[in-house]
Amino acid sequence: MRHPLPGHILYGGDYNPEQWSEDVWLEDMRLMKLARVNMVSINIFSWTLLEPKPGHYHFEQLDRIMDLLHEHGISADLATATASPPTWMSRLYPSMLPVTREGVRMSHGSRQHYCPNSPDFRRKSAELVQRLAERYARHPALKMWHLNNEYGCHTGQCYCDNCAEAFRGWLQERYKSLEAVNTSWGTNFWSQRYYEWEDILPHASVRPRIILARRSITGDL
Repeated sequence: MRHPLPGHILYGGDYNPEQWSEDVWLEDMRLMKLARVNMVSINIFSWTLLEPKPGHYHFEQLDRIMDLLHEHGISADLATATASPPTWMSRLYPSMLPVTREGVRMSHGSRQHYCPNSPDFRRKSAELVQRLAERYARHPALKMWHLNNEYGCHTGQCYCDNCAEAFRGWLQERYKSLEAVNTSWGTNFWSQRYYEWEDILPHASVRPRIILARRSITGDL
């Protein structure tokens, strides 16, 4: 991969100016230049501002942030903003919310409140990312893309029906047959042998082999 700033060590951090008044932004620039910051990650949790209503996009504030960074010689590691979907997505697409191992569907109120296998989350994320790419791909401040944020730090596991189906599909591709699954997992113990793929439920066992397989598919996703 080509270095985004040849001849320089990247130095900076997360910058979330949308969380405070624009009156402070110029002072932010001054202090960052004084500290010799040359790159910041931005737009990490801004989806709700970029798309306040379904399909209605507002990039004016992000435009100003990108322009201001460029004017002060600071590069942008531009995030996709997909780490925290807006509240209206949780309301319109409740099946997008992750399900705990106990079968409880989580509610809106933190971050990473989505199932990675949710068709609605994937569709809306792709729409947003496409808009961002089309608008900022040639912006002079852009030097890197920041994909999502800290995968799995809040909701690393989801046990909804979409995830169960994806888990079984992953097992079929990996093991090819139920006999291979049963042999590898030692399912004769405790009468856990599987005769149909549908009987494999990612949340229904504390057996280490199943837990390990479940975490492996999460990494592959």
